[in-house]
Amino acid sequence: MPFSPLAVANTFIEGYGRECGGISHMKLQKLVFYTYGWWLAFNDEPLTTEGPQVWRYGPVFNSLYGALASFGMKPIESPRRAIPFQPTPIIPEERGEALDLIDWVWGQYGGYSAGQLSDMTHAPGTPWQQEAAAHDYRVPRNYPISDARIKTYFQNEAARLNGDAA
Repeated sequence: MPFSPLAVANTFIEGYGRECGGISHMKLQKLVFYTYGWWLAFNDEPLTTEGPQVWRYGPVFNSLYGALASFGMKPIESPRRAIPFQPTPIIPEERGEALDLIDWVWGQYGGYSAGQLSDMTHAPGTPWQQEAAAHDYRVPRNYPISDARIKTYFQNEAARLNGDAA
């Protein structure tokens, strides 16, 4: 069962936001993107109900933007709701493989700033950069980054980490 991007972001906030004084909206966008990509590298179905889009500062999940935009650059210290009077979305404990991945992504990327993560998503060969370049960096609003492109990129990253890349 896929989760909302907000549930993934809230899981980062719940697990790590308090220890570091909160996590900015932009950093959460990038952490959710990396979680999405690494999940796709090893699974056929996406982790979230929505894929990332090509935005100016890298990949963005539109619904997550709507839920967190009011924070601007301020750190977010506690999980958020998308809709008042609804339960706060979070990945449940019984989905251990998703939680393990979130822990791993935090270990790999949590030490980077939002700006550094944004720069990393813009690097040559990344899914965001490939999609943006294919449109001469004039990408239509709400343009998705294809799951196939994301999956291939992260599978190649996994091979590189395993020492299998040429």
